[in-house]
Amino acid sequence: MALRAGRTWFGQVLRRVSRLQGSWSRRSSSLLCLSSNQEQDLGTCYRDHNLSHCPGVHRHRTHTRVCPYPSYRCQSFPECCSFPGDRRGHEPLTRRFLVAMKRQNVRTLSLIICTFTYLLVGAAVFDALESDYEMREKEQLEAEEKRLQGKYNISEDDYRKLETIIMEAEPHRAGVQWKFAGSFYFAITVITTIGYGHAAPGTDAGKAFCMFYAVLGIPLTLVMFQSLGERMNTFVKYLLKRIKKCCGMRITDVSMENMVTVGFFSCIGTLCIGAAAFSHYEDWSFFQSYYYCFITLTTIGFGDFVALQKNRALQRKPLYVAFSFMYILVGLTVIGAFLNLVVLRFLTMNSEDERRDAEERASLAGNRSSMVVHVQEEAMLQQHHHHHHHHREKEEKV
Repeated sequence: MALRAGRTWFGQVLRRVSRLQGSWSRRSSSLLCLSSNQEQDLGTCYRDHNLSHCPGVHRHRTHTRVCPYPSYRCQSFPECCSFPGDRRGHEPLTRRFLVAMKRQNVRTLSLIICTFTYLLVGAAVFDALESDYEMREKEQLEAEEKRLQGKYNISEDDYRKLETIIMEAEPHRAGVQWKFAGSFYFAITVITTIGYGHAAPGTDAGKAFCMFYAVLGIPLTLVMFQSLGERMNTFVKYLLKRIKKCCGMRITDVSMENMVTVGFFSCIGTLCIGAAAFSHYEDWSFFQSYYYCFITLTTIGFGDFVALQKNRALQRKPLYVAFSFMYILVGLTVIGAFLNLVVLRFLTMNSEDERRDAEERASLAGNRSSMVVHVQEEAMLQQHHHHHHHHREKEEKV
């Protein structure tokens, strides 16, 4: 008798455990789905037959679908808690969460691919344009070298020494480089990262101070030009607004397109003014002067064209020296203002996208935690119901 009762009780326990496992598997599958616009935790059903205990969405969205929790008899089940693969429901939570996390990585990878593609295209174009010219120039120089060696009977070693002397003497053709004017010119090229290469410290102390000077000066200069660019953009925006009012325009707001257009033509005008001035003082062509201004104001600084390097200009032409210094500083401010409009606009858009992705990930993570808490509460209710039912069976047996 006792053995039969024990087997009956053990069978009941196994059936309840199997039902509990099935209920948990359906709950875990329902956790993979979550509505993105729900304001309260969904997917929780209650044991009471009265629908007033169910969440608001259960009351308002009545469907014929069966609740995944068999121990709770709520007949309405929200569409937001649809099972994975159900087309009527929403996207799986795990999938949406991974998409939100990987969106920034995809954007970064796209930028890397675009940059390297741009580099490859540039390398191919420069190869096509410059390689033949380089080979012809090299052949001409080698022929001229052999002609001079044969004409003056110069050995190979003496010729190399002569080359070294000429290259080292080249910076001194412009006069003394390390007086105050020349040192000021060098300091400008350091902190603005232009770095022509026309002059460089010769002593170890000078090289050490140059590194220390650049570490502090470059960030300071970047912040200064960025701040000046913002002030310039604010002033230009004010002027454009006043001009629109004076012209009687209905819409006086200054758009981003207006600012970019003004900034673009300001950059072109600055480059043209510098090209005209340097072509006059340096005996360059207008195109060469324009090229020098562009390379300087974009801080590329190849050093193939450098102003103030002829006829001791640093000592003999103070007005031209002052103009060159002011042109570099003002031109960099104009370029900085234009870059604030263009580059920082794209950086702001990228930051906004990253912020939205972060908020979406945080929201999804919070909703997932909330659903897990509900499942834990349901498990406790299930366990309490099981103990209560087991206790009642014992009382009935007694």
